[in-house]
Amino acid sequence: MDYEILVEALTEEDTQLKTKMALQFMDATEEDKQAAERLFYEQRDEINILNIELAAVKLSRDEFQAENRKLKRRVVTLEKQLKG
Repeated sequence: MDYEILVEALTEEDTQLKTKMALQFMDATEEDKQAAERLFYEQRDEINILNIELAAVKLSRDEFQAENRKLKRRVVTLEKQLKG
């Protein structure tokens, strides 16, 4: 069983339940509650997008750092060859 998918599903369910509970206990009109609910979902979507972008940036950074390490080693090797 893929535990990542299970954890993700449970986390999403937990977030939805928290949203419902927050809306239920809001001291506001039904219209205001609906507006708040839309805002909650919009913000959650934005957070998800930002998390995806962050993961992509981290992956790119890691790839550049690995390439940089290789290039530095190559420079050291070439410098030794020039001196030798």
